[in-house]
Amino acid sequence: MKKTIALLVVLAACTAGGNTKQSGVPTVTLLAQNLQLFPGVEQAVRIGFQTASGSTFIIADLKPDTAALAVCPLTALGAEIPPVATCKTVGSGVREEIASSDLAAVALVVSGVSSANANVQLEYDDGGHDMSVQIPFLAAPDTSAACKDNGCNPFFELMPVRNGAFSATAAWKGPTGTLEMLQGSVLGRSLTATGIPYREAARADGKPPLSIKATLSSQGECALVLTQPAGPAAAPLENVIVSGSWP
Repeated sequence: MKKTIALLVVLAACTAGGNTKQSGVPTVTLLAQNLQLFPGVEQAVRIGFQTASGSTFIIADLKPDTAALAVCPLTALGAEIPPVATCKTVGSGVREEIASSDLAAVALVVSGVSSANANVQLEYDDGGHDMSVQIPFLAAPDTSAACKDNGCNPFFELMPVRNGAFSATAAWKGPTGTLEMLQGSVLGRSLTATGIPYREAARADGKPPLSIKATLSSQGECALVLTQPAGPAAAPLENVIVSGSWP
């Protein structure tokens, strides 16, 4: 039985681009990559965001794709999850709309498998640029080649990019870690492809709490990443809280 851990991440990142509806309401896209999902309501991953319309479209790419995923609307990141039977079942790779009065977050409840990984995309009317993710269990880093270059650890991007000041803090119980804002093609794993390191717009290493500040530019892709060194001392991180503010 894995120890329950909480990861709360308030995210920011940037990639050039963006959408605007014909009505003139701009849309925001939030990417949450490499989420680790475990069965049960108590292990649900939660994603918070600010939608101006009370709805969001979600696409969740699941591995294995046989996992059953229920997406539950929440009025706050820490709100009680409604009965799973009332939540929307979302198939892997299928775009679905989640709508609810005072929608401020969604909970991802997986079943039918012992564990699953998910890449999640949320698209919604721009109601603000504060986002958050809470993950009940964040495993120790995997040392396999497939997990290098952010291939397995969670990271987050917010599109479209906006110029201005960004800041984030992180606290947790466990070994040392790294909080950083990377600039470059993190989604495309360009470090693996080219060998050229990403630009670190901001970075902090060591024991918690950590904090970073950066000035974001609309040129390029940015990803907010929390990692820890792999090796014998690596262990799951407990009660992790990462908060951020960006333009």
